[in-house]
Amino acid sequence: MKHEDKANQKHNIELALLSVINTQKIDLAYQGQYQLPTNQLVGLEALCRIPPGPWGGISPEQFIPVAEEIGLITRIERIVFKQIALDLPRLLQSHPHIRIGINLSIRHVSSPDFSSFIHGWLDALSESDISRLDFEITETYFQLIAPAVIESLQKLRQRGVRVVMDDFGSGQSSLSRLHTLPFDVIKLDKQFTQQIDHSMVSAIVKAIVALTKEFEIALIAEGVETAVQAQSLQEVGCRLVQGYFFSKPQPIAHWL
Repeated sequence: MKHEDKANQKHNIELALLSVINTQKIDLAYQGQYQLPTNQLVGLEALCRIPPGPWGGISPEQFIPVAEEIGLITRIERIVFKQIALDLPRLLQSHPHIRIGINLSIRHVSSPDFSSFIHGWLDALSESDISRLDFEITETYFQLIAPAVIESLQKLRQRGVRVVMDDFGSGQSSLSRLHTLPFDVIKLDKQFTQQIDHSMVSAIVKAIVALTKEFEIALIAEGVETAVQAQSLQEVGCRLVQGYFFSKPQPIAHWL
């Protein structure tokens, strides 16, 4: 892409993000998480989408890095939380036993008023709804977390929220530091799922399955796109899966 085209695209993304902030509205799609071998729905991950406008179609892969770069990601995520507070009772009424995953950026979690914001948000929910929440933070971000943020996440866990290490295996995490980080769930990066036919990758996934079982950590494999991948994951003991093979991200109406 030419420099001029990139500049135009970034300008359009900035306009779209400012529109979301001005209107306080963002679209959410939910992608299912399933248990093998029954394919039972066990969770939904909330994924934000920019509402249509003159800027054309903008994917999360395009707008999230820009939102982080220009310092708008915290404001965008707070609009997501506002929408999830409305969606949560409806989703749990239709599916009382599922979990709802919400992504958090390092900028948001590290912001000075994050703790007061998130506890205020949780205070407006019922205890039973709080216990269905998963807060997802990418593995790369986890490596940058300061001690004060670790303490903040521990307090959230005490309230019944699960903390998820997302995209596990994509970053440069030190295995020797894993035990110092506050998380309850590992989401295996899609590169493992999509290369699981390779014997070494399969062996690595099997080792991660054993590790998570030993320490009673839930393991979800992301990016499952074929029946063969789902079968291979099941054979190495991975029971929770997410990906286009099972469901694409869908508006809330699809799940009600």
